[in-house]
Parts: sequence; C-alpha cells; structure tokens
Amino acid sequence: MLARKLLFPVILFAVIATLLAPALYAQDATARIVGTVTDPSGAVVAGASITVTNVDTGVQNTVKSERNGDYTANQLPIGAYKVTASKEGFAVAASPAYKLLINQNQRIDFKLAVAGTTQSINVTIQAAQIDTISSTVGGSVTERPLVDLPLDGRNILDLARLQPGVTTGNNPGNTSAGSVSIAGGRTDSVTYLLDGGNNTNLLSNGVLFNPNPDAVEEFRILENNYSAEYGRNGGGVITIVTKGGTSHYHGTLYEFNRNPSFEANDYFNKVNSLPRVGLRRNQFGGTIGGEIFVPKILPRKDRNFFFFSYEGQRQTNAENPGVQTVPTTAQIQNGDFSQAGADGGPDPAVAQFLSDNPYFQ
Repeated sequence: MLARKLLFPVILFAVIATLLAPALYAQDATARIVGTVTDPSGAVVAGASITVTNVDTGVQNTVKSERNGDYTANQLPIGAYKVTASKEGFAVAASPAYKLLINQNQRIDFKLAVAGTTQSINVTIQAAQIDTISSTVGGSVTERPLVDLPLDGRNILDLARLQPGVTTGNNPGNTSAGSVSIAGGRTDSVTYLLDGGNNTNLLSNGVLFNPNPDAVEEFRILENNYSAEYGRNGGGVITIVTKGGTSHYHGTLYEFNRNPSFEANDYFNKVNSLPRVGLRRNQFGGTIGGEIFVPKILPRKDRNFFFFSYEGQRQTNAENPGVQTVPTTAQIQNGDFSQAGADGGPDPAVAQFLSDNPYFQ
C-alpha cells in the first residue's frame, strides 16, 4: 500500500521533469538564420520550403516561410551553412556557404524567379558585422586566431583582452584563469558558459574549466545589452563552444616546448660562472573527430558524430640562488669559527670581537 502511494509522486515528478527539460537549455550557444522570400515583383511568398544545410556534417533543417514571407531557422550549431529556397512554380534559389558565429543572427533574403523564365537568382546576404536583429554588443574569437596566436600557457581566455572594452582583472584576489574585466565591470561578475552550460566556479566566480585551444571552435564575449537568457551576472558573458565531428575524419597533433637550451643564459649566472637553469615545459596532445560509422544493413535515421581532445603538460622550474657561503665542518660540529676568514684563515673581525668580549670565548 505504501509503495502505491509513493509510486504516483515519483511518476508525476518524472513527467514534470521531462516536460521542463527543454527549459534547462536557456543559455544557448547556437545561431539562427532569418530572412524573407519574395517573387520578382516584390510580393511575399508564403509556404516556401527553406532548407538549411550544414556544410561540414551534411545535416539539414527545413522550415516554411510564413504568411508574410518571413522564415526563421533556430538552434543552429555554429559552423558554415548553405540555404536553399524552393516553391512550386518558382526556380530553386541557393545561397553561398556562410559561417555562423555564437549567438549570431544572419539574414538571408531570397527573390524567387518564375520557373523556366530566367536562370538569374538574386540572393542577398546582409553583412555579418551589422546585426539588425539583436542589440547585443560583443565580439568573437574564432578557431584560427585561437590556434595561430602565441599563448603563454595556452590559456585561450588571454585572447579576451583583444576585444574592445576588455581589460586585465582589477581584483588581485581572484586568481582564476581568465579573470578579466568587461566594460568596467567586476571580474567576479562575469558569467562563463561552455557549450551553453554554466561553466562558472560558484566559489570564486571565475572560469571552472578552460579547454585547450585545439578543442575550441569559438568563444564570444557579450559585453552589453544582452538578452534576459544571460541574466546570471551583470559584468559580461564569455561563452565557449567546443568543436564537433564532421562527415570527414580530421585531427591534429601538437607539441609545444620551452627549454633553457633555446634561451640565453641569465646575466648574473654568467657573471658568477653558474650553470644555465630555467623553465622546462612540454605541452602536447591531439584531437580527432569524424562521423560514427553505421553499417548499411542497420537502419539509419540520424547521423552521429564524435570529437575527442587530449592535452598533457610536464613542467619543471629550477632556480639558481647564486653564490652562497656554507659552514665548514669545524663550524658545524665544534662551533669553531677561528678559520672563518675570506682567505680560509682567521677572521680579523671575529678575533677582535672575541678579544673584546671574553665572555663569548
């Protein structure tokens, strides 16, 4: 009887959790494509099929234009996309490939020609630098700068300071990686997101996990006027999106080495004829991604991809304290400082001190 009473609340909780699951993805790291479909006279075309194709994976999303000719393709993972528009009685129109960034709203308008009358297709793409849909102020750092620019320690968030309004952290107590001030805000008021999930350390409000540059597709800094979905902190948002697999296998291998053998000796070491010492650091790793192979004899409704990344680090840091005077055996065992002079003989200062102070003898 007790089991039956407990069963209903458990089932009810499971149903509510399932229904509310989509709401857990409030802070999105995707992009969207919007536009309007018209005919040669400029009249809107309703019911046109808009197919958005990811160039790297081949995954397609299809939407319909509404009564006013507008269409919206939401929840698009960042990457390169081609868009085609078709409608019975009109020629098919296609756009060139265009790369979408995090939180970007890309407008692609189509003017469909009447089928069989012309081969000229007019597809307009609004410049990505001007976002007329969202009022968010921010900037992105994409894959090539992440990999190509020199990074001491390979901390990708060091590149955040390349964006306007981003400066080094103004809170010396916050030592978390990537502590920056955005638009004059506090370093502990920045929200960090990773693939749409919260990546903020709840104790220090610094970044929790910082992927290596070869595993990151892009990170974007939202400085001002961002929408309510990013409402946790008021000091800015840094959202990171990792790479994913594509329809072609791809990967990288790397090794970054820092060794005293490649550096000039320290000035003071040379003056004192001391050996060369310093930092020895090896950062190594690799990535691999692709499509999960499914035999043709098995039913295949969806396409599945994978991406794996690993980075290791080995580091030693030796320091040379310089020339140091160490006690002799007589001094250590017997307290005999009679031969403590610079030339190995008696020290005149010590001899004079003992002569003046017989008590210490």
